[in-house]
Amino acid sequence: MAFTSTQDTRPHYIGDLMMVTGTFTNGGSDTGGNIDLSSMLATIVGAGANAGSSTAGTGAGVDGVFTLINGSTLVLQTVAGQDGTWYAFGRRS
Repeated sequence: MAFTSTQDTRPHYIGDLMMVTGTFTNGGSDTGGNIDLSSMLATIVGAGANAGSSTAGTGAGVDGVFTLINGSTLVLQTVAGQDGTWYAFGRRS
């Protein structure tokens, strides 16, 4: 099973910014992937992700989810098999 993600269809508006939320799922050997938000956001100005407590990883900050921003794409780096939630806010497209 490959990395997959979903987007909540109800974005949140904060002044001139929009916040988008969703979930991610990794297969047993997958360690993250890209979430293209260009249809909703021109640029991402902040983002984060959380691993589900019942998924892979030892915790204590050792192997959680690492979030990178590449323009309007959110890049998640995770432990193999880790699932969780993500959020991003930025300027609207």
